[in-house]
Amino acid sequence: MTDRALTWSYGGGTQSVAIAVLVAQGRLPRPELIVIADTGREASETWEYHERHTAPLLASVGQRVEVAPHSLARADMYDAPGGPLLPAYVSTGGKLHTYCSVEWKKRPVQRYLRQRGYGPRRPVVTWLGMSLDEVGRLRDSDTAWQRLSYPLCFDVRMTRAECRDLVLRAGLPEPPRSSCWCCPFRRNAQWRRLRDLYPSDWGAAVTLDAAIRARDADLGLYLHESRLPLAEADLGEAAEPSTAPLFEAACQTGYCWS
Repeated sequence: MTDRALTWSYGGGTQSVAIAVLVAQGRLPRPELIVIADTGREASETWEYHERHTAPLLASVGQRVEVAPHSLARADMYDAPGGPLLPAYVSTGGKLHTYCSVEWKKRPVQRYLRQRGYGPRRPVVTWLGMSLDEVGRLRDSDTAWQRLSYPLCFDVRMTRAECRDLVLRAGLPEPPRSSCWCCPFRRNAQWRRLRDLYPSDWGAAVTLDAAIRARDADLGLYLHESRLPLAEADLGEAAEPSTAPLFEAACQTGYCWS
């Protein structure tokens, strides 16, 4: 790795906050550049937590997270074949393909790195925040000048539960689960939290849920796994443990939920 600059694609969730703690503690090296992709739809809670907790922690060791703007994405909601980029549920069964993570996170981060002078002549290693219990999500880079690295799997080996404990021991509150407010992979607990604590995000999700059906009436698309309008879906009330998996069938792109 010595011939490559160390960069970090920050996701805003539990594993990313744990990496920030490890960097602040000197247990991981300080990256040359840290960047988060602004999908244009990231839940307000993610930004709120970052500004209040992670940003000050990183600033204490001379680090900051830069933002790759959504304008670097070259595809938006309706640029995928057969429906929106989101992996929405289809009324007859199944889901649409997942294009959003690659188009809204992976590619914008790569383009941002190129804008900052990285590329074939200045190759990078880029951290992603998958933990030991997510080894199925590890991926190789599709770009020769960018090598992906997983510090929580190989450098300071930790599970998501251990990441959470580390964050709490560092005196920080439990991080939210990083996600877009419209992500169909949300579990009921996250939908409830959005509805109850972030009404603006919830309203945007309800509006989008209705809009994708209006636009693709033949498919019958839904954001909620029940295949009911989000505003009418039974979100339950039972608490789900913070160590529970975020969803039953995870997004496998390796760029979300960390």
